[in-house]
Amino acid sequence: MRVSCLARAGLLGLTVLLAATAPLVLHALAAEAVPPLPERNPARLPAPEAAKPVLPGEAPSVPWTEAEVSAAKAKCTELLGSTSFDYQPLEPIKEGICGAPAPILLKSVGKDPAVEIDPPATLTCPLAGALSAWLKEVVQPDAKALLGSPVVTLHNATSYACRNRYGAAQGPLSEHALANALDVSEFVFASGERVTVLASWPYDPVTPPLPLPKPTRAAEGPVPPPSTPKPAGPGLVEVAKVKAGVLPVPPPEATPPATTAEPALDGKSAFVKQVHDDACRTFGTVLGPASNAAHNNHFHLDMKQRRAGFCE
Repeated sequence: MRVSCLARAGLLGLTVLLAATAPLVLHALAAEAVPPLPERNPARLPAPEAAKPVLPGEAPSVPWTEAEVSAAKAKCTELLGSTSFDYQPLEPIKEGICGAPAPILLKSVGKDPAVEIDPPATLTCPLAGALSAWLKEVVQPDAKALLGSPVVTLHNATSYACRNRYGAAQGPLSEHALANALDVSEFVFASGERVTVLASWPYDPVTPPLPLPKPTRAAEGPVPPPSTPKPAGPGLVEVAKVKAGVLPVPPPEATPPATTAEPALDGKSAFVKQVHDDACRTFGTVLGPASNAAHNNHFHLDMKQRRAGFCE
């Protein structure tokens, strides 16, 4: 009987204890379930991180299909079979969204003399074919006519490079990233003479800022220079006073001095200018010192498909 009473007393004490502690337990659980209130001062909160641009070489890559590789190799056989080329076929390049299905390492073009590409250039066969036509039809005739010696070496400043235009983090993909562009900075002649684009371009190179990575920029066109205001002539009142003899007859306008012709270009400058201008008939894009500061020391030549060639 005594044990029973003790048990009842223990149960009663436990019940009282549970009743007293239950609200505290429930309060603690509720506090864990409810998220803390945000800071009252928004400036103290960390700013969200901006998304990092994905560079062309880091983008997801899709391998070339067998059909794409076979078609590109057939094009190489068609374009390079009838002209003298020293080249090495390369494995398909696929680097992110960059690359080409059947690139080649071009070492020289033509014969009598062969034109060395220094260093050898990684490019596509259509670009190699266009380079051969430009050398044969433009560069060599101009070299012999203006400097009395054929070209034997082209300095390759850049060929394949997986990047956006101008190396920007964002913007259009460069044709260099498709092995579809070659930058030429120097011509070396059989006589030993060397002609660089930087030193021999005949006009002061322009230095505008590089184009922004904005698709609509090309459509905007260059901003026209401000027009010079035309000097105002005599008004109707002045003309009437002259006829009435109130004002003296003005003297005749002075004849402007004859403009002098631009000085003739020397052989090197004439050669560089001529091969640049005539390249526009062969390549899809030709950029030089007249385009922007990034091209002050080389010609950019590519085979981008366009409705009309782009030449600066």
